[in-house]
Parts: sequence; structure tokens; C-alpha cells
Amino acid sequence: MKEQLLNSGDRAALQGLIPLAGALGAGTIFALFFGGRRRGSGIAVFELFAIVAVLVSVGTTAYLAISLLHRNEAISDEVLTQTATPLIFAVFLLVLVSVMARLPGRVERIFSLLPLVVVAACAAALIASQSWSFEPGETVLVAVLVLGIGGLTALLAWGGERLDNRFERGIAHSRFVRLSTAGYSVEELVLRFGLPARRAGDKAPSLSCWRRKDRVYLDTTTCRQLAALTRARWDRLAEDKGSPPGGATVLTRVEARNHYLAWLRPRPARFWAFAPGPDEEPRLREIEANDDGLFDVTELGLV
Repeated sequence: MKEQLLNSGDRAALQGLIPLAGALGAGTIFALFFGGRRRGSGIAVFELFAIVAVLVSVGTTAYLAISLLHRNEAISDEVLTQTATPLIFAVFLLVLVSVMARLPGRVERIFSLLPLVVVAACAAALIASQSWSFEPGETVLVAVLVLGIGGLTALLAWGGERLDNRFERGIAHSRFVRLSTAGYSVEELVLRFGLPARRAGDKAPSLSCWRRKDRVYLDTTTCRQLAALTRARWDRLAEDKGSPPGGATVLTRVEARNHYLAWLRPRPARFWAFAPGPDEEPRLREIEANDDGLFDVTELGLV
């Protein structure tokens, strides 16, 4: 009978890796087939690539662990670490994909959450590096410590989101008061330029505009909303889910910087318009912001 050279500790470690790899693989398959994909094709392809890499990694760990158990020979700590390394890589990829799926779409919110993500990653790496010195009886204490750090991180995220919301509300309030004091008033105006309709017979969308005397202005927020609306309508038409645009002039594209990037380097709002018949291609109009941070679209005839 072959002598069993694999000690009990290494055997338990290898046997523990197999169900862990199976559970991680099952969770990944569930995310692959039942997880919603509401983002762009580029992000969806990246998620599929990462999920396939996770499945390959957990399969590699399971294969190596079963192979070492079947050989029943003594293994070194380096071999045991190499066997578990693909599983660690798989966990990292799966967490990265999960974080990307749950981050809000706004650039400002992503930037505000990045410090908390870095803190959580550093805390997890520190606990993982120190876990080799823990005794088996201290497992419950380590689990409680991990949960405590997770709860603290969640509390920081909650507080950071409240501060971010309060900061944005303060900016919106101060901007409204400043513009109102300067003589601007808010009006809901119908968009004159044509856009692809979601369905036949849809009315033209309306925009919240600032008006002073006989001039019409758009702020950065409204320009970004118009850019998102224009992009969504044309994407829908490209997918054969909408009606072609009508009207003498058609809006094809809008670009406007978000608040944070606009502070770093101001850039004019850009509007691409196309008049069927006279124009051979969309005409670009660039409008600089005035001293109050508004874009004068009166001459453009946007609304």
C-alpha cells in the first residue's frame, strides 16, 4: 500500500479549496446568466471577459487541488500558495466586476467613492496578510473584525454620500439664488429642433431654460440633460425602436462638460444641427458660457 506522505494540515487546506472554488464558480455563473446588463457594450464585454477569467481561475485551483490530493505526496508551502493563487485572482476580478456594476453612473459620485474603495482594499489586504499568524481558535474573532471593518466602511460611505448630496444641494440653491438675483427667470420651453421620437406622434421634449429680457439661456445641467436625451433618441433609432426626426432642423449631437471638469478647464457647449436639403452635413455651433455660467442659445433657435 502506498505510503501517505501528505500531512493532515495540507490535506485539509487542499480539501477546503475545492468547495470554495465551486461556490465561487457557481456564484459567477449565476451572475453571468441572471445578472442584468444595462450598460454599454464595452462594459458588457469587459464584464464577460472578467467572468470567463474567474471561471478559468476557479477551475484551475480546483484541478490543482484535486491533482495534489490524488498524488498524495508531500507538498511545500510554495506549492500550496501557488494552488490558491488563482482563487485569490478570481475573487479580485469578481469583486471588481461587482463594484463596477453597483457604482453610480455619474462621474462625480464615482470620484467621491474611490477613496472608500481604496481604504476597503487596503484593509482587506492587511487582514489577509496577517491571517497567516492567526490560530484556528481565533477564526471567529477574525470574522468579527472583518465585519466590523465592513460596517465602518459602510458607515463612511453613508456619511460621504450624505455630505456629497448636501454639497450638491448647496450648489444648486446658491446658483438658483445668484441667477434669480441677477434677473434671470426659469421657463419651460419646447425644443424646436427635431429629434428621433420614441414612437409616432410623440410631442417634442421641453427644457427648463433661463430667460432674461429677450435672451434664452441653458445652464450646464440642462445641456448635459439635452446631450443625454439626444444620444438616447439616436441610439433608439439606430436599434429600430424609434421614429425618424421631423422638422426643418434636426439636432444630431450635443456636448457639455460636467461640473468638475468644467472647473478644471472651461469648454464651450457644442451643438450639431442638420437642415435636410440645404446642409450636406451637420453644422457645429460652439457657445461660450457667459460670466454667470450660462450658454446663450437665442441665436441658435434651440427652443
